[in-house]
Amino acid sequence: MTEELLEPYLRKIRISKIRKYIPKDAILCDVGCGFNARFLQDVSHYISKGYGFDKKIEDKSIGNIHIKNADIADRIPLYDETIDCVTLLAVLEHLSDSKKVLSECHRILKPEGVLILTTPSPMSKPLLEFLSFKLGIVSPAEIADHKHYYSGKELHDLLIGTGFGGIKCNSFEFGLNNMAIAFKRQ
Repeated sequence: MTEELLEPYLRKIRISKIRKYIPKDAILCDVGCGFNARFLQDVSHYISKGYGFDKKIEDKSIGNIHIKNADIADRIPLYDETIDCVTLLAVLEHLSDSKKVLSECHRILKPEGVLILTTPSPMSKPLLEFLSFKLGIVSPAEIADHKHYYSGKELHDLLIGTGFGGIKCNSFEFGLNNMAIAFKRQ
């Protein structure tokens, strides 16, 4: 499986926006890590251990990274309060029950653990559909799978509703994407 032309570039932009929020030597869980778990491999030198879960990937370990085929919509297969940092990078928009998955993220985070997520904003929908369905430089299958485009307020309210606090939401890429940083309340 290969990536469309813009996919690696978009991933690098997301990483540059979130990297500073990942605690050094963290135990990190990338929920919805994708078919190649590229993000985890890119940050493996900075974290102590990484877990990636996705239904599109085969089980494997690469150094300090452990990847498992799992449907995150059901349950994230980790014990309670074992993770320092959870990332959901361009995943939330694909979920039918985002509240359930965010509650699972809250469950696996240690107290004061950080959740980092990115998701396209409503403003990005027509552009993503054009880049995908007309030009084919963004994955048509991924864009067709989008269930919802979240505004910053929707993200904030969703995170409050799943027990997170200290929430910071902002946009990047000219307002086409949203990023949220949130902490597990004790």
